[in-house]
Amino acid sequence: MEPIKRPRLKDIAARVGVSTMLVSIALRGMPGVAEATRRKIKACAKQLGYHPDPALSALADYRRRSRPVASFAQIAFVTDFPKEQGLGSAYTYDFLSGAQKRGLEFGYEVTPFWLREGGLTHRQASSVLFNRGIKGLVIAPLPVESGQLDLTWKCFCAVAIGNSLTSPLLDYAAFDHHKAMQAVLERLHERGYQRIGLFLIYRSSERLRYAPLDAYMGEQHRRPPEFPLPPLLTDGMDSGEFWHWFDSYKPDVIITDAYAGIIDLLKQRGLRAPADVGVACFSRFIKENIEISSVTQDLEAIGAAAIDRLHTNLLRSAYGVPEHSYGTLLHGHWAEGTTLKKRAGRTQKLTA
Repeated sequence: MEPIKRPRLKDIAARVGVSTMLVSIALRGMPGVAEATRRKIKACAKQLGYHPDPALSALADYRRRSRPVASFAQIAFVTDFPKEQGLGSAYTYDFLSGAQKRGLEFGYEVTPFWLREGGLTHRQASSVLFNRGIKGLVIAPLPVESGQLDLTWKCFCAVAIGNSLTSPLLDYAAFDHHKAMQAVLERLHERGYQRIGLFLIYRSSERLRYAPLDAYMGEQHRRPPEFPLPPLLTDGMDSGEFWHWFDSYKPDVIITDAYAGIIDLLKQRGLRAPADVGVACFSRFIKENIEISSVTQDLEAIGAAAIDRLHTNLLRSAYGVPEHSYGTLLHGHWAEGTTLKKRAGRTQKLTA
């Protein structure tokens, strides 16, 4: 009995009356094919029972990664900040560094691209990127908490970093702030804290889609505290508002991501952590204040994860806005610090 012959691209091309290259482009979702032709090609492929050969795809990917790279395919690290502001914040450079290091492993050169440079509209910027032959985009965190970009998405595979891009909903890589808050709460319970307070800044909370607040409130529902404390959300480090909350509810530990501001506020009354009140952070960057007991996030790892997902999308030719966005959430690591009391008789694990 002869083995069943797999349909090939050339079989589809012969049926439809187009080139094999056009069939390949159409089935990979790449731009440059009339929609009527694309539908006709896909219908023929379905009729013939065509499916890509996973072994050949894996072999092609291996060859791309193992042979010496004469030139790098470019990926744009797209920012919506004005160029005179650089990438907008110091931590975004860590995202870029992680993306560049991982990009080299796949044969990509990851370079910054400022959407606002030269007064371009988003559509004009899309044309510039497309004409440079750039097919992959990493969208850096936006200047606003809930932003949108009107690029010509059908021409690109794109992955966002963080949660600030709300329209369109792309695949993304981000830190798992919800899990980090749960990890902090677990450690505070282990150490005997009873009056656990939460201090947040509205702007940063909105950027995180209120994930830490959700985790905190969920914990109060699952494990009702003996001394429930309402969280304090403010527009800034207002000492009057903070001390009113502090005196009203008397927390024995405060969770925050504005840890530098909290330490300064406590100093106003000569209070020290952890002797007078504990302080814990659910999201500290690795290079920042190592004295704070916290869950740390690795920004370079997040940038690398964005490239991992983008590479997969490029291999699949997953151009445009996905029907269902795919999120990669990275967990953090517990950094002991000096601002929480110790739990006697137990060494803390370092993973969160």
